[in-house]
Amino acid sequence: MLRLLVKNLLRNRRRAILTSSSVAVSIFLLASLGLVYRAMGRAPATGESRLRLVTMRHPGMNLLLPVSYLQRIQRVPGVAAVTPMNWIGAYYRDRSNSFANYAVEADRLFDVFSEVKIPSSEVAAFKRDRTGAVVGKRLADKYGWKLGDRITLLGSIYGIQPELTLRGTYTGSDENQLFFHWDYFNEMVGRLNRAEVFWIRANSPESIQPIENAIDGMFRNSPASTLTQLEPVALMTFITALGNVRGAVLLIGSAVIFAVLLIVANTMALSVRERIPEAAVMRSLGFRPRQIIQLFVSESVILSVAGGLLGCVAAYTLFRILNITQLQGMIYIDLRMRPDTLLLSSVVALLIGVAASGWPAYRASRANIARALRFVG
Repeated sequence: MLRLLVKNLLRNRRRAILTSSSVAVSIFLLASLGLVYRAMGRAPATGESRLRLVTMRHPGMNLLLPVSYLQRIQRVPGVAAVTPMNWIGAYYRDRSNSFANYAVEADRLFDVFSEVKIPSSEVAAFKRDRTGAVVGKRLADKYGWKLGDRITLLGSIYGIQPELTLRGTYTGSDENQLFFHWDYFNEMVGRLNRAEVFWIRANSPESIQPIENAIDGMFRNSPASTLTQLEPVALMTFITALGNVRGAVLLIGSAVIFAVLLIVANTMALSVRERIPEAAVMRSLGFRPRQIIQLFVSESVILSVAGGLLGCVAAYTLFRILNITQLQGMIYIDLRMRPDTLLLSSVVALLIGVAASGWPAYRASRANIARALRFVG
């Protein structure tokens, strides 16, 4: 049976290669979608992110919070540092030069984001200059910015054009961001005195839950109630605010599985149809229907699993090279391929092989021998 199986697999090499390739492409897409689906449902909490919280307006950050909350949050036991943060939504010179830019409390920024590496002299210069800004090194290199350069931000969602002076460059975090003084921003927008979020750093992991309860309890009955969450959880909230992304991914993944099933099923059905006389000859030689089914199904499973493994290897290799753990701005997402995602994709490939060939193989094994011998596919 094994020699016959190998011989049949190599009978039409072009068809075998194309079938396996179609499965490989589909499983690659399926594994990638599965990775995104899983990442959207779980917030990565590593390093300093386990000590940071985000307080936003309840029910959503499209509503602003009074900046007066800052001092009250700072007095909550367990809070090490806190800064207001407003996303400006501006660009540099041209709309294609867009990047994350925020107004923050300069005196507290590097206490909240303590993993950032920046010379103390540059921190001091940034704090002294009300129009000063700090940027990530990658962003500075992209635009050729040097210390002391003037940077004008255009197209802000607040209708302002901040005129900034570069006072420092940092490393150690997302290096595609720009930060400048919240007081300067507040003055430009006419004393708005409102913040989109408050970014908080706790003293220890044990104080996270008490801080959440204390802050939300403090403002529960106020006109601007709050929702305080651990940083990774809050960032997942920002993503889900875009819509039911996980539902869309699940729908697309289901469509991919159905499409590849149709492709493989059609190919295997044609293959089995062409070999109905062969199945009749095998039965006349003493092969049992069960053996014929096993032969045809095994061929389909081998082609499908081979393609599935190729797709899984390609997906694993690609995401290992990309090593995506952070999107633009402060949106963190762990897009690294996991063993369980690869295992699930491999199992799907196996099931596709069985489902695509099971019924055609059964019909071929049960066909009338006399009629099957006269059959022309």
